[in-house]
Amino acid sequence: MKRSNNRDWTLETLLVHGYEREREEGSGSRKGVPTVQPIYTSTTYLHYNAETLDRAFDTSLSEEKGETAFVYARQGNPNAFALETVMAQAEGGVGAIAFGSGMAAIHAALLAGGLVAGSKILAAKDLYGATTSLLRQAFVPLGVEVVTHDLYRRDVGDIIRAEQPDVVYVETLSNPLVKVIDLDVISAAAREVGAVSVVDSTFTTPFLVRPIEHGFDLVVHSATKYLGGHGDSTAGLVISAKRSLLDQLRNYAIILGAMLSPFDSHLIKRGLQTLTLRMERHCSNALRVAQFLQEHQAVAKVHYPGLAGHPHHELATTLLGEGRYGGLLSFELKEQSRDAVFRFMDRLRLLLPATTLGDAWSLVSYPAMSSHRNLSEAERRIIGITDGCIRLSVGIEDVGDIMGDLERALGG
Repeated sequence: MKRSNNRDWTLETLLVHGYEREREEGSGSRKGVPTVQPIYTSTTYLHYNAETLDRAFDTSLSEEKGETAFVYARQGNPNAFALETVMAQAEGGVGAIAFGSGMAAIHAALLAGGLVAGSKILAAKDLYGATTSLLRQAFVPLGVEVVTHDLYRRDVGDIIRAEQPDVVYVETLSNPLVKVIDLDVISAAAREVGAVSVVDSTFTTPFLVRPIEHGFDLVVHSATKYLGGHGDSTAGLVISAKRSLLDQLRNYAIILGAMLSPFDSHLIKRGLQTLTLRMERHCSNALRVAQFLQEHQAVAKVHYPGLAGHPHHELATTLLGEGRYGGLLSFELKEQSRDAVFRFMDRLRLLLPATTLGDAWSLVSYPAMSSHRNLSEAERRIIGITDGCIRLSVGIEDVGDIMGDLERALGG
């Protein structure tokens, strides 16, 4: 059975087929090749003799030869390797490392980027709340200088050149106000000052943008969200544009015990098979819901880059593509209070009140209570998160049903 070189495949085809069947070809097995990769639950792996076992410990040597060797589950497993291979190809990187959660992936990416005592990280002030907590609680005590700025400004390049950071950390779309970052300007300025550029691309996925093509060094995903897409697995991924950073990432995954399990790797990789279909529906539904909310009398403001009035609409259209603005939006109730938000959430019947996003079903979250709970009210207001702000992850249900549920909850 002959196969096309999967480097020639489109993203849609690559994510559906992956790589494992191709890896099995020519093995001489008479049992046939399974269409779905088995789940390897073994904690350790046997080798032909002591010499091959010794070589298997040298992961970098095996990778340079285009081979894959496994010794112990904490150092990797075939299912995680399959997921890593597909995601590296999907993002256009030299390789990828899978982690047990998105936060573990962010932690490792920052360590690989070179954050040590005396170094400086420049981060967007609109970061996911847990990422801000990671910087404050894990890196500041180690002697890392953490500087935050509004990196969605037109003069972001000047800010980076003035700060001279060692690492620049941003998100493609901010949480929860869905601001759009200028990847090209930021990566160019980071290169100019010698900084490692890291971007969390969870909200966009490779379906909407591939940050490595825009000059970024490391791309982070909480695979728990859109990549898995079904709310049944927790995982993180980091894709590297450079071999040296990739080696650091794998080293941290091993010594920190952050490797992703075989079963979760299988679930995330299965989710990738329908990613492009789901993202198309997420995007189209979200645009219609944003337009609906914009006209609703109980809503004061809608944050969604697909709307012409969004401050980054033009950048989003250039970066992500016409009609492809993602599945996440936020909106503000005219009644700016915690009680009003709680009443709205309690009236919902279809949309689910949950702290995650990117699942097939629609999800609502109150940032002041969940993602940005650890920030003070003053800090949230500086970012622009009001007491009436609600985040909505628009699912793939019938859009009429979604809007009907919103109408009942808003008008009740």
